[in-house]
Amino acid sequence: MAMVGATLLDPHYTRPIYSKAEASRIIAVPQTTFKNWAVGYTYKTLSGDAVSAAPIVTTAEPAGRASPSIPFIGLAEAYIVSAFTRAGVPMQRIRPAVLWLQEHIGLHQALASERLKTDGAEVLWDFGQRSGHPSDSDMIGNLVVIRSGQGVFRSVVQDYLQRVSYEDGWIRTIELPQYRDVGVSVDPWVNGGQPTIADHGIAVTDIVSRLRAGEPLTDLAYDYDLPLNAVRALEQVA
Repeated sequence: MAMVGATLLDPHYTRPIYSKAEASRIIAVPQTTFKNWAVGYTYKTLSGDAVSAAPIVTTAEPAGRASPSIPFIGLAEAYIVSAFTRAGVPMQRIRPAVLWLQEHIGLHQALASERLKTDGAEVLWDFGQRSGHPSDSDMIGNLVVIRSGQGVFRSVVQDYLQRVSYEDGWIRTIELPQYRDVGVSVDPWVNGGQPTIADHGIAVTDIVSRLRAGEPLTDLAYDYDLPLNAVRALEQVA
């Protein structure tokens, strides 16, 4: 999905800061999966026809061959896509749903917008009812349920959205669910968007590099004023 300059101008969101491999590790999805989301892929239908799927997350032009190509806005979009896939939505149907969201929310990067949280369930439910594709109604049923006459996201998507904070209408921080017993988040204004222990401001890589060097967990807990179980949690993810 090409960057549309009029959508977001703040370089904290638009500047490429992650490689595809790094972004996939941060949101805990396979590298090949993230690559498919970022550059597109080809799949075969039941009839044997080859179909090309367009990218679904924002990328940016890298400075060089080995330079980062994923901006924070792309990471945020991919985080939401991962919630949709974990809810059981096949990738082939996520793209049309995202296009519908963009059109009816009125924002190119709708997945990273606060409007997704406030209006997205209703918009997607409407998509499921109006789409001409026979499986879309069932697909949207994996994401949205009607309660008191209103569409709301199912719990798996709600859990992901509850880990997000917004600022000026866009995702500002993402609390990463794979870290247990320690709150780790990414914020494009903090440590260059790298995973950070939220209440200490410590980059996870600072601790992990010392863990890999064989330093005792107790020493790290003391040096960074962290509970021992928090350091153990970082060790398990590392």
